Amino acid sequence: LFTQYGYTKIILDTNLNNKRAQHVYEKLGFRKIKVNMNSWKNQLGELQSSVDYEMTKDDFENHKKQANL
Repeated sequence: LFTQYGYTKIILDTNLNNKRAQHVYEKLGFRKIKVNMNSWKNQLGELQSSVDYEMTKDDFENHKKQANL
């Protein structure tokens, strides 16, 4: 995405309870930016929280270098 499409930053979010997704995102080099408490309601009307992640092109390059060590 960074090279082929010229993106400078990728932003994503996941449910605070989705620990598996958080683990994968962090292993891929995404940085946790913010926790949004009670920011949305699920289909049952229950308040849910989310976690925002981001990765810049520099983050990606640094993570790639560390993975090749």
